[in-house]
Amino acid sequence: MIRAAADTWVRASLRERRMVVVAAIVVIGGLGWAWVWQPLVADTARLARDLPRERAVLAAARAQAADIVALDKAAASPRGPLVPSIERIVAERGLRAEAGPIDEKDGRVRLTFAAVRFDALVPLLAALTEGAGVRVTDATLAQRVEPGMVRAELALAR
Repeated sequence: MIRAAADTWVRASLRERRMVVVAAIVVIGGLGWAWVWQPLVADTARLARDLPRERAVLAAARAQAADIVALDKAAASPRGPLVPSIERIVAERGLRAEAGPIDEKDGRVRLTFAAVRFDALVPLLAALTEGAGVRVTDATLAQRVEPGMVRAELALAR
């Protein structure tokens, strides 16, 4: 088959050879347009359409990265005895009278409130996280008869 094509090419006139070359260029150009240029244009349009969404995803990722850095800094709060720092923060929040004894065992601190307002407990936990570098590892909350009051048993650790 290749030999037959070579023989045909040799027997063809100069005009026929030029027409075959021009036809091959046209076919190659059409294939390049269909397989290269059209997908390229379609991808460019798709990327332009998706750009705002991708920028929003990037902004969210940057915000999450900033949150992670802030959490890392909060976790790197000063080390020291847990009980005194927890007692200080509880007293600063005006909840020392409601708190029972604060016990430390195996790096965990148990803090019990017989009756505390729930809306005072949540900011206390945030203050303990920021000020003492502790987090709640276990919590038991029970509703009291008085509206908005709970019994809270908390286990805190670094």
